[in-house]
Amino acid sequence: MTELPAALAARPVEPRRGLPIPYVSEHDGRVDFAMLNGQRVLDCAQRRLCGQCGTPLDYWIAFVGGPAAYRQRTYSDPPGHPACMRAAVDLCPYLAIERHQRRRSDGGDVPCGFTVAQLRQVVLATTRGYRWSFDSDTGSERAVVFTPAPFKNAVRFEYRDGVLAELGPIPIPG
Repeated sequence: MTELPAALAARPVEPRRGLPIPYVSEHDGRVDFAMLNGQRVLDCAQRRLCGQCGTPLDYWIAFVGGPAAYRQRTYSDPPGHPACMRAAVDLCPYLAIERHQRRRSDGGDVPCGFTVAQLRQVVLATTRGYRWSFDSDTGSERAVVFTPAPFKNAVRFEYRDGVLAELGPIPIPG
């Protein structure tokens, strides 16, 4: 079992899965692991909070996403403390288990600009800062987009026997 950072371990736990509830997954008293709470994402962007534990970020921050997000330095999920994001890679069923299906708890549609497609690879990348803006391509929903500062290091993960395995460092894009 992954050892949780103290701030993430202090989060409420979803009883069915026994997982800490990420700050951006709480929606008016209910939990939806598949959809981001847009107001909380904006709160993370404006106040420089970890998307996982909801506490202020430190000097180093990390982003998790697929190879395209890494290359383009464009993310819809907020950054977090490197230890919180590593815990998310290890614990999030959508990331950790190859065939896990991402479903909204309310059965609703996925907003424009988001995907539920399973990633084939995952990249955990560390940087110092980010800019954020509103994505103009999300229809009526205003979605926050994060643009990280140039990355300092990155680690790639890929599915092996149905489970996400760390493959090691990857080159930083120019």
